[in-house]
Amino acid sequence: MTVHFAHILEKLGGIAERLRQGGMPDVVYQWTKGISEEELTELEERLQIPLPASLSELIKRCGSLHLLWCLPQHCIVADEPACSYESSNGLKQKPNILDDITGEFGWNHEYISYFTSYGENTDSAADEQRYLILNYNGAGDPILLDRATSATEPAVFCYEHELDRFMLLAESLPTYIETMLALHGLWLWDWSNVSDELGIQLDSPRLQLWQRWLNTFCTMKLEDAARSLETLIHYTTMHGVDHPAVLQAFQAYDPKDIFLAWEQRIQRNPAQFATWAFFIGETAGIGAADWVRSLWEPDTDITQAWNSSASNNIHAERAFVSTRAYLSARCLPEQEGLENVYNDLMQHTAKDGKLEGYTVSGQLQHFHLPQVIDWMRDKVNHPVDGWAVLFAYSRPTAEQVIEWLFSSELHQKIATEALDIMIQRDLLPGLEADVWASISNLLHASLQLVMLKKDKRRIEAVLEQLSDLKLR
Repeated sequence: MTVHFAHILEKLGGIAERLRQGGMPDVVYQWTKGISEEELTELEERLQIPLPASLSELIKRCGSLHLLWCLPQHCIVADEPACSYESSNGLKQKPNILDDITGEFGWNHEYISYFTSYGENTDSAADEQRYLILNYNGAGDPILLDRATSATEPAVFCYEHELDRFMLLAESLPTYIETMLALHGLWLWDWSNVSDELGIQLDSPRLQLWQRWLNTFCTMKLEDAARSLETLIHYTTMHGVDHPAVLQAFQAYDPKDIFLAWEQRIQRNPAQFATWAFFIGETAGIGAADWVRSLWEPDTDITQAWNSSASNNIHAERAFVSTRAYLSARCLPEQEGLENVYNDLMQHTAKDGKLEGYTVSGQLQHFHLPQVIDWMRDKVNHPVDGWAVLFAYSRPTAEQVIEWLFSSELHQKIATEALDIMIQRDLLPGLEADVWASISNLLHASLQLVMLKKDKRRIEAVLEQLSDLKLR
């Protein structure tokens, strides 16, 4: 075993454990034992070449390896200290942010073969045997060894199929692996900003940012961060608010102060408005009420900043409307928030006066209120999917479920699909035995009346799931 790879499994195992302990969700780390000399010989005979020394040593040590992780939801990888947003002349500067990243690294001896899908660039048999596939990234792009660069230590490239280009990652396989180790398996969907003629450059500003950020992510503890609002905010931008302990930590601070702290970040970086808004909704609540009310006023500064920062204004407008509805559900008194969204939806009906289910659901499902079901009762139409999602997330009462199953065919379809969603997503409330019986009887009655096979299958699936639940 060469010195390059002697401790690679130990290092990668340590990286995976460090990420898990630091709070990275869904870390996957899998590997298989190395291939035998006989298997290596068979592989080389099939390729009709000896493998590069580093590659053969690697797969004899470990035949395949897969490291995968994802950042916490709503996480922002950015330079955090407030002072970094002010230049020496007092002008505000955009924060340094790293986007479009995931954790993805590995190799697989079963993938090792020639890459020949570059069409017009294939001029000879030598070209057809130029690139050896090491692995594939999540987009299906192959990670390649370019034998034209060296027979013994070929350079590592990624073929980006959407751009039809070969991106140099490292001048050799050992260098590539050491680089990935340093980055903890980071994968960028565009390496061009952090690489040069020698491949990925660890000292590039963006990758330096990543390494600083990741070190803080893995070492900052919630109990320490919670000692001040500013550090708690910093911790939350890294780890999100999915863990109840994070939300509990915010209870020690005034909701208005929490909102003001988030508002500063909106002003620095309005392009991340949706993420800041989510954090405000989850942590500040009523402390942001006046600000949320201002979002319902026409041509507010934040609306203009949101639209100007987006390349697609139609998409930006829809995203803003959805985010505003979410904030109204989280930060305004219940009835006030509902009325704002109701009125806005009715002002933007389709030309035929109808509402589209997914549009309505996208704005009202955040409220989780049964009264939403009463409001939408005379407004539903086909297709039913969006309406069913809204029904499911509005926490229907048993009486509402029964009422809709006893109503028109359209209402029955929506309620049935909503039941399926509630079962799948664990949203179904506890029901008494007589309620179970009523719902089951109504579903059986619907089953006898519907004509389409897909409708029958949906009802049968819900009945089967309800039966399983009653037996538990």
